Amino acid sequence: MEVQAEVLEPLELRFADLLLLSSPSPSPSPSPFPDDADDLHRLQSLSSAVMRALGPSGPGLLSITAVPRAPALRRALLPLARKLALLDNKDRARILKEHELGSDVPLKNPDRNVSSFALQLKFEQHAGLKLSCRGAENVDVGDDFGKECLNVCRSSDACDDGFKHLGNTFKELGHCMMELGLMLARVCDNIIGDGELEDSLMGSGTAKGRLIHYHSMLDSIMLKDRSRKIKGGISKARVNACSPLLCHRGEGSLSQVPMEPCRMRSRTLGGNCCRASLSDLWQQWHYDYGIFTVLTGPMFLSSCQAGDCLCDSSDQECLSPSGHTYLQLFDSDKGKIYVVKCPPESFIIQVGESADVLSRGKLCSALHSVGRPLELENLSRETFVVFLQPAWNKVLSFPDGLLEANHEKVWSGNVMPKSCDEDNVVSSAALGSDKSNQLMQEILKIIPPLSSRLRDGMTFAEFSQETTKQYYGGSGTQSQR
Repeated sequence: MEVQAEVLEPLELRFADLLLLSSPSPSPSPSPFPDDADDLHRLQSLSSAVMRALGPSGPGLLSITAVPRAPALRRALLPLARKLALLDNKDRARILKEHELGSDVPLKNPDRNVSSFALQLKFEQHAGLKLSCRGAENVDVGDDFGKECLNVCRSSDACDDGFKHLGNTFKELGHCMMELGLMLARVCDNIIGDGELEDSLMGSGTAKGRLIHYHSMLDSIMLKDRSRKIKGGISKARVNACSPLLCHRGEGSLSQVPMEPCRMRSRTLGGNCCRASLSDLWQQWHYDYGIFTVLTGPMFLSSCQAGDCLCDSSDQECLSPSGHTYLQLFDSDKGKIYVVKCPPESFIIQVGESADVLSRGKLCSALHSVGRPLELENLSRETFVVFLQPAWNKVLSFPDGLLEANHEKVWSGNVMPKSCDEDNVVSSAALGSDKSNQLMQEILKIIPPLSSRLRDGMTFAEFSQETTKQYYGGSGTQSQR
């Protein structure tokens, strides 16, 4: 079922400004903090904007732009997600082992919609982090790195050669994203007046990096076809020849052509509205429960079947068919669904529930999901995510009323969507108000309330375990989803 959603363009914070905001308070030279009164006023305004974006009245996220070296790393790493997902199980296992990567999804399940490749990252392991991520003035990032890695990643001649930069690129981009989260934590701490967020991140010293491939329908058909062949069956599945508007194949490996939007019927409804799905999702509705989640802007790949064989396909990067990221937010206070739009080479940083608690409600996490464009059966979505969290033994304590204050409106049962003309989300004329309200309530039913998962004095490990159990355990709200 589709509903009308509003396009949200979150606060964009340039890396250079994040660097200034996270620097120590003004002091005698030398200091990177500006002495000019206008610049100080601008940075103070930016600080306030950051807290509004991440606080209870904001969307719970913002974007970071113009990060040195990051675009080349993103272009090199993200296409590898699909290639890993579609590899033979034995080849994939060998390559993951060589690069010290694992997975937190059952990769042998051909019915999966998502493939994920994970690594535990450590702050102290990357001595060159500040040079590559912070030294904006001293880093000259051209296109050579990205082109070299893309050429390697696109090669279809040698499987292992195509992944020779996988581990290093994963770690370098991951550590840069860790530093972005740490810098933002410092900004928030400076405004809140304590060092709780930064201290909690440094106390953990680790973060989980995940390279994620959201499968296209073509990918799913290929995996199922391969599984049937392995079991000795004969597949009759066939995929229609892909449109030349969606894919461009050169001789041999995929040729480099300018990025173009994927052609499809428009989902824009005029003004700031567009279509979004409540039920057909790549990732179900949930809250992140760490401190910050740092995400690359997603990459969309349009794939084509190679001839009559289902065992191979080519892909090419294309722009989002709807112009947004397909990251969806639910604002229960306003009864609205938002879809997030940001520059492809930016980073999105979302607030997690642990940050709600550690900031005493000054920051607020957002209920979100990842929508799926069903009109394009050969479109996949690639992203890289770093989850920043407290140490497992960190004790989470909070004042009375905090959990209810941050989540009571989600669970009030009074969400009554109206038409988009009335500045709300669902078009009752098109969908029927009773049915659309029922769908909204279905979203809320699968979200275990924070007050049922977190008790005062719990460690983060206990909170994590209880949250995972209530979402995905045998009797969890999303165990069968």
